[in-house]
Order: sequence, then C-alpha cells, then structure tokens
Amino acid sequence: MESRNLLISELANYTRIEILNSLHEFPTTFTDLSKKLNISNSEVSRHVTRLTEHGFVQKDTSSRKFELTPLGKLIVILFDPIDFVFQHAEYFQFHDVTDLPIPLLRDLDMLTECELIHGTGKVMLKLQEIIEVTKQEIWVMTDQPFPFGKPKLDVRYIIPPEMTKFKPEVKDINRSTMVRVLSKISLSILILDQEVAMIFFPDHKGNPDYNSGFFTKKDNPTGLEFIKRIWNHFWENGEQFP
Repeated sequence: MESRNLLISELANYTRIEILNSLHEFPTTFTDLSKKLNISNSEVSRHVTRLTEHGFVQKDTSSRKFELTPLGKLIVILFDPIDFVFQHAEYFQFHDVTDLPIPLLRDLDMLTECELIHGTGKVMLKLQEIIEVTKQEIWVMTDQPFPFGKPKLDVRYIIPPEMTKFKPEVKDINRSTMVRVLSKISLSILILDQEVAMIFFPDHKGNPDYNSGFFTKKDNPTGLEFIKRIWNHFWENGEQFP
C-alpha cells in the first residue's frame, strides 16, 4: 500500500505526466523539454530529478538525453485506459466492467473512438439501422430473446441456459446456427458482418444495460478489434450447445 501511495503521489502532477508523455515519444534534453512544455530549466530539473529517483526516468550516458526506464514506459502505457475511464467517469460510475479479464481491462481505451449511445430510443434506432444492412452474418451475446427480422443469416449466439428453449425457432430462421451457453450473461455484444459492433456493459446489478452502449464500425478498426476480443473470450469459455 505504501508503494502504491507513493506512485500515485509522484504521478499526481500535470507537469510530471507531460514529461513522461514527451519522453515516451523520444529521448530528449532538459532544454528541449523546457521549450516543449514552456517551463524553466530549473522546473524541468526538479521534476525530472523526482522521476529519476523513483525509477521512471534515466539519463543515457552517451547521448546525455533523458529517456524512460521500462517502468516509466509501462506507466505511460497504462495511462491510456485510465484516461478513457476518466473521460466517461459518469458512465462507469454506474456500469461495472470488472468481469472482464485483466488483459482486456488494460486495453479498455481501445474503445476511445467508439460512439457512446445513450437512451433506449436511440439504441433501438441504431440496432434497427445496422440490422437492416446485415446480409450474411451476425454474432449475438445476450440474456434476452433477440428478434430477427431477416431470415437466412449465419448466426452465433452466446446465451444463458434459460434461452436454449428457443432452439427450434432459431433453427428454422437462420441459415446456420452455432450456440455457446454461459451460466451468467453480464454484458451484451452484437457483431454484424464483421464490420459493425455494439457492446452493452452491465449495470450496477450485473445485468446488461441496453439503455447505453458503445457503437463502432469498420472505420474504427481498433474498437472493432477490441469488441471481437471480448466476444472471443466469452465464446471460448462458453459450453457448446448441440
């Protein structure tokens, strides 16, 4: 706990964070840091000294430039998911993403360019819009019966046990159907034709909140990749249903 408090104390300073971000781009000198951050050399020296004492920054003996240590690089990499959470602090105050494994939580900022859609009406309009243009494939992770208005799709489902009773109807509607069963569905995912995706995180009760969701499409490959990674995690952990 003491080391955590010390770490937070050292990083709870805008200038030191800016220095770390600058050094993450490339090694540099006192003078260059001073010009870039528009602060005096003495102030740069004070902050760099503290960062050096705590193992975030080191000086290259040959170039005489300051650079990040491996610890410093790791800290800067971890800034991004924390910054993403702060940007959506109001949303995450009421939504729990901690069911995700640690490697996925560390990459949560991959959703940065996704659109956060609020409101049941707006969500339903968006779902209707993207389903209408779906031609071949749809992947659905949900705890609710999902109404498909378009037949003859290749569909993958991740569902809770109580939804397996819909199997006969599903088989008649879809061109092909693959099903995995999870004992608990805490979030919901929709991926269509591998180019559009939407994810609904759980509310404070642990159930998917269909009133707010992160939406992305093919012009945001990072967001698409991340939602697919979440899907693959739950797909691989689901029990195959005949």
